[in-house]
Amino acid sequence: MKSSSTIDLYRKYYRDAQFERVGLFKVIGENYHCNEALYPGSFIHITPSFFFPHVVYVDQGPSATEFFADMLGVLQYINRNKKYKRSAYVRFIAQDYSTALPLGEKQFDLLISLYASGISRTCKKYLKLGGIVVTNNFQDDARQAALDPEFQLISVVRYRKKTYTLIEDISEDFLASQGKAKTKRYTKQTSSGIEYTENEVYFIFRRCAAEHG
Repeated sequence: MKSSSTIDLYRKYYRDAQFERVGLFKVIGENYHCNEALYPGSFIHITPSFFFPHVVYVDQGPSATEFFADMLGVLQYINRNKKYKRSAYVRFIAQDYSTALPLGEKQFDLLISLYASGISRTCKKYLKLGGIVVTNNFQDDARQAALDPEFQLISVVRYRKKTYTLIEDISEDFLASQGKAKTKRYTKQTSSGIEYTENEVYFIFRRCAAEHG
C-alpha cells in the first residue's frame, strides 16, 4: 500500500534515525501554546504536527512532493500520534520558500527554521506579532534574527542527556558565546543504519513590532 511505504520513508529518515526531535516540539507546545506553524524547508519532517494542530509544510524537493501527495496516509499517521484532541490540519506547498508563498501575512504562531537557510528573514512576514521562531542557527539564521529589530531572543532549548530543557534566564551575549560554531549533524553508524547523535542549542525569538526612530 502506498500509505505504508510513505510512512516508512518518514520512519527511515526520522524515527529510526532518532532525529524526530519530539521533545523539542513538546517543550515549545507546552510553554508557548502555538496552534498554527509554518515549516519552510521541511522535507518530510512531520513531527511538528504531533503537537501543533495546524501546520503548513513548504519544500520544493521532489521527494517531499511525492511524500505529501499521499496526504491521506500522512494525516492518518499524524492523527494516530497527535497529542491534541482536534483533527490535524496539514497543508503542503511545493515551492521555494524564498519566493512569495500563497499565505496570509501575520498568520502563524510559530515559524520553524531547521536546516534551511534564511528563513527568519524571508518568511518572518507570515509570523504574527508575538509569534515565535525556533532555529538551530543553521547557516547563521539565529544571528540574522538577533540583528533584526523585529526579533527578540527570549529563550533557548538545550538538548543534553536525551532531555530538552527550556532556559529563559539568558544573558544578552548568550548567542555570541554559545552560537559561534555552525550547527552540525553528528551521526553514527549502527546495525540498523545511520543514527543522529544530537548536541544542539535551539534559539527561540519572539517577533515584536519594529521600532521607528
